[in-house]
Amino acid sequence: YLWILAGNPSAPATNFTDVPNNADYAQAVAWAVQQGITSGTSATTFSPEATCTRGQIVTFLYRAYGKQA
Repeated sequence: YLWILAGNPSAPATNFTDVPNNADYAQAVAWAVQQGITSGTSATTFSPEATCTRGQIVTFLYRAYGKQA
């Protein structure tokens, strides 16, 4: 959703082995990594099937918008 709110910007592809380049969410993941909002669950995985905790969501929001305050 953050990527959509940002206007669906393009970003360079990531090296996550579990995010296919043709996945509907691949550009959103790449943008979030480029913006420093997330770095995945390891150097090579993003874990797109995992459920985010409230703490993770708050961290994403802070990284996306909290620094502007």
